[in-house]
Amino acid sequence: MTSKPERVRWSRLGVALTSAVGFGILVGQHLPVRMVSYATPSPATDALSLAFSQVAQTARPAVVNIRAAGPSLARGTGGATGSGFIIDREGHIVTNLHVVQNAARLTVRLADGTQLPARFVAGDAETDLAVLKLIGRMDVRPLTFGDSDALRVGEWVIAIGSPFGLDQTVTTGVISAKERITDRRNNLQQFLQTDAAINFGNSGGPLLNLDGEVIGVNTQIASRDGSYSGIGFAIPSSTVRDVTRQLIERGQVSRSLLGVHVDRVTPQYARVYGLPNEQGALIQHVEEGGAAYAAGLRSGDVVVAYAGRRVTSDCDLVRELAATPGDTTVEVRYIRNGKPATVTLRTEERVSSPVRTLRPRFERRGGPSGDTSPEEPETILRRLGLNVADVSPLKLTQLGVKDLYGGQSGALITEVSPASLAAENGLQEGMLITAVNRRPVRTADDFLAALASLQTGDDLVLAVSRPLGRTPQGERRAVTNFFSFTLP
Repeated sequence: MTSKPERVRWSRLGVALTSAVGFGILVGQHLPVRMVSYATPSPATDALSLAFSQVAQTARPAVVNIRAAGPSLARGTGGATGSGFIIDREGHIVTNLHVVQNAARLTVRLADGTQLPARFVAGDAETDLAVLKLIGRMDVRPLTFGDSDALRVGEWVIAIGSPFGLDQTVTTGVISAKERITDRRNNLQQFLQTDAAINFGNSGGPLLNLDGEVIGVNTQIASRDGSYSGIGFAIPSSTVRDVTRQLIERGQVSRSLLGVHVDRVTPQYARVYGLPNEQGALIQHVEEGGAAYAAGLRSGDVVVAYAGRRVTSDCDLVRELAATPGDTTVEVRYIRNGKPATVTLRTEERVSSPVRTLRPRFERRGGPSGDTSPEEPETILRRLGLNVADVSPLKLTQLGVKDLYGGQSGALITEVSPASLAAENGLQEGMLITAVNRRPVRTADDFLAALASLQTGDDLVLAVSRPLGRTPQGERRAVTNFFSFTLP
């Protein structure tokens, strides 16, 4: 996505329209008055409106807001927000890599407002795609992928996401073009172009067809100032489906390599070399020792089919190679000097580089992601990002905490790690934890014992006391707040 605008300019349309109508009434005697009639919507309009509404209602529960907290969260800097969508019952989420790559902690907000932590599974820099996995309980019907290759220019599409942090925003438009390349250095990113409104925060959200299927991931916009200008770009589902599958299964993406440099077929080349049309991928250079060279392909050959699929342009061949795992036997049809020929070859493998992400010092490491066995409470403390200690009678007096449970004092928070789950949820040094999931806490050991009974994905609700000034009589007083999150 392009850079975030400095601020959002809200238009007060209601006021403007009211003023205009009032002005018209006052001076109507001097101006011609045109009566406006409103036609009854046609059945086709009603059907389209209903289709939009049904897709939005069905898809929105699986669309999420992603908050990627940076390492400098405690200092008020770092972090990003974006969108994503759930693709399976295991809680895997697809989003853009640029939304989450530099995150120290990931928090996902579901459509019903539930906030859950998530872990980074893997990412692919070449397509700007990433997969996350929710930590915690989730009962949402996932979205399914549609066939972006079958899309036609002019078809209606729906974008859902969190532009400027406004969750569950629905916009509509059409497919404006296909196979758009915004960076000639990366032919793997061949976008769907749409005029559905996409803004900062939409990155990673789904672009859907009228069947409610994901046919793209909203990724970029063309804009002078970073806001919507009528041109947005989405990664097609044909790419997303294959990349995310490999990221989940392998943690990286395997692609085929032929050892050739290709270009488009020009009209001049087609006429001079006796080609039936201008379709295909023109081989400009063949690297010695590569798969293509070993199979006999040479400079000047025009590839017209790969693995049984038609190749109409150089972009087609690049996309087909990217979708084929390396070390795969495929059939390649090509034209040489106006004559068709076929060769069978075994592709080379090109594995994507692993994506490095920031990891906070309190994050859980090691072990399978689905492991829910009990852990040492000190380990859970590190993952929450806080330390506790017993509280002194003097500190209790300063806090203004009353004896709520009979001899109860609490566990005093003595440290909160930057960018931690505790910091992100508002816990601060000096607060007093008085209960865990309704279980009274009298000492730091009580708090640790309560944590020891929890597992990854469990709900965690802390009752916390903090100072609230003095009463009119001069007595210190405290207020109890509740902090809720899911144990990572």
